[in-house]
Amino acid sequence: MTRVRMVTGGPAGAVAILLAIGAPSGATAKKAATATATAVLRIYLARHGQTDWNAEHRLQGANDTHLNGTGRAQAEKLAARLAGVHFDAVYSSNLARSRETAEIAHGGVPIDSLADLNERDFGKFQGFVVGSDSATTAEYERRKDAPGDDLDGGESLEQHFARVRRALEDIRRAHPTGTILIVGHGLTNQLILRDLLGLTWEKSNAISQANDELYMIEIGGGRAPRLWKWIGPENMKDL
Repeated sequence: MTRVRMVTGGPAGAVAILLAIGAPSGATAKKAATATATAVLRIYLARHGQTDWNAEHRLQGANDTHLNGTGRAQAEKLAARLAGVHFDAVYSSNLARSRETAEIAHGGVPIDSLADLNERDFGKFQGFVVGSDSATTAEYERRKDAPGDDLDGGESLEQHFARVRRALEDIRRAHPTGTILIVGHGLTNQLILRDLLGLTWEKSNAISQANDELYMIEIGGGRAPRLWKWIGPENMKDL
């Protein structure tokens, strides 16, 4: 017997077609279906809270900045949103703003800090206030999305993506199922979603996760990866 079921509603209009040929019946089929349905990894993906450099629109990249008062309050709100969620693991980058956010929101689970989750090194533009100088801003905007441009001694998107993928491979090897939290950075989280959802460069570059926004990606269960976004009073406009 052949059965076809179409599942829609995934990210970027993803459609998964599940095909079962000669599927077993009875208790064996029920056991197999249950195993497939429960073999799911849920990744809660948060961005670190605000820093003074965020507020100044300054490119911080690999610079090790700390949360400001607003950022700590955002991390407290993240903790409240995640209250009651049991995490099998919590990951942050090696940078203080990511680690500090995870420390507030982790719910007592040990934090594993990975350098491969660090933000992109912006090279000559690191520390630059976007918009403060029209010529430099124009150069930055022209170069920042070119996959192979290392921004004069920094890191290209291709290099950044390679290490983010390496981090995800390690994380998913350790946690093929379960529930984890990753506290990352603006561009790092773009590339996490690019890898997990199979996005193009253009689609991932269009993602703009604010410091107080939370996503959840569900992988497995016999479906295409699915993406959720937390909608609260602060971002009701997204409905």
